[in-house]
Amino acid sequence: MLRMAWSVRTPGGGVITEGSDYAGFGRTRAPIDSFLSVFPQKQWSLITELTSAKLQLRRLPLTSPGEFLQLFGVLSLATRFEFGSRAELWATEPRSKHMPAPAFGSRTGMPRHSFDVLWSALTFSRQPRGGPAADDPSGERYRWGLVNDFVTAINLHREEHVTPGENLCVDESILKWYGLGGHWIEVGLLMYMAIHCKPENGCKIQNAACGRSGMMLRLHLVTTAADQRSSLSAAEADLLHGSVVLNRLSGAWAGSNRIVCAESYFASVQAAEHVGEMGLSFIGVFKTAHRRFPQAARAARQLDARADWVSMVHVGPSGTPELMAVLWADRDRR
Repeated sequence: MLRMAWSVRTPGGGVITEGSDYAGFGRTRAPIDSFLSVFPQKQWSLITELTSAKLQLRRLPLTSPGEFLQLFGVLSLATRFEFGSRAELWATEPRSKHMPAPAFGSRTGMPRHSFDVLWSALTFSRQPRGGPAADDPSGERYRWGLVNDFVTAINLHREEHVTPGENLCVDESILKWYGLGGHWIEVGLLMYMAIHCKPENGCKIQNAACGRSGMMLRLHLVTTAADQRSSLSAAEADLLHGSVVLNRLSGAWAGSNRIVCAESYFASVQAAEHVGEMGLSFIGVFKTAHRRFPQAARAARQLDARADWVSMVHVGPSGTPELMAVLWADRDRR
């Protein structure tokens, strides 16, 4: 596989290339430049418009794209602190002599009141009007409508502006949540999931990322099983669920000969074949999706020591290898 360098096309027409922060005329690119290059520009205007409309109803001053950029900076900075309530981030007295006071007021230039007002009015997407979603504000479709436009804008912008490296990594992420839970949730989180093998519970998002830069390329919101079935196309109806998600996450780079690397949630023989038909290669870890996997041949192999391994190759009609299964011994067989 040939190495592919990643790159990002900036709003001004420039290109951010791998290994270089040069921005022209002796200028070095700042982190804010990279952030603005991968954030959908139209979304700034939409967020400003929708949030200002809410503020106007409450007879509060309207906001601006610059103020939202400041808000996102505060949110990013907040991930570097441990706190019980947001109010602690504006404390000017340290909780310990070993830690400086957060003092977000002077550190960020945004008073706590301004943050709370913007946070309470923050709106990412146009809300459903008419139809089943709008008729039931507590229902699942209405709640996903709160962010659908935002997620779609991110996916389209990354597809148009980001050229990933040779590896596409497909995985699942959890937005942790310690508030209300259960399928009945009507406030706070859009959908709550408790998964025993995950360290956190919360809202699950399936995603594709560039394996070389680590940039998120595409997001797929995980909704209930009934909602996912209702959104299947005719071409997806005969595919396993993991293959459907792989198709949606990596389809934008079909025919590019990139390698899709995925965990066991997505991996199956069908997934490998389907990704191959898309003009991509596939590497996946198998756990439970054993249909058409060489189980009998695998069970007959003797692996004596840890790190021993053996591979089995499926040769196609043309005489070239099409699929390969690798078995190795860790503490037990893998």
